[in-house]
Amino acid sequence: MIKRVEHVGIMASDMDESIRFYETLFQFKIRVRVNNGQKEIVFLAHNGLPGFEIELIRDLQPTTLYTEHGLVNHLAFVVDNMEQVISYCRQKGIVFETSEPKRGINDRKTIRFRGPNGEILQLVEERNS
Repeated sequence: MIKRVEHVGIMASDMDESIRFYETLFQFKIRVRVNNGQKEIVFLAHNGLPGFEIELIRDLQPTTLYTEHGLVNHLAFVVDNMEQVISYCRQKGIVFETSEPKRGINDRKTIRFRGPNGEILQLVEERNS
């Protein structure tokens, strides 16, 4: 069912400083940088960690605060078959934040739910390279 950890989402108050930190200290490189008017998102990749990324998130509009959920915002898991995993999780009593998956960056399906401590967990469909 779960294939691997895909990324960790970290809140950034200063995006450029956060990028420099991960580039300089750990040799991560920007894979994609987007600004949708509500938030700025940067995915950082590392040659030595294929399939794992750091997602830096900076709120631009006070009405969409990711930061209320903590500095480490979510943990994302890659799945083969989104509908099958959603069905399995619902049978186990999981309540998702939305009734259907959303389309994320690269048009992949994503859906979120809470863990036992209030942490946000995300399922992400396999990336079609």
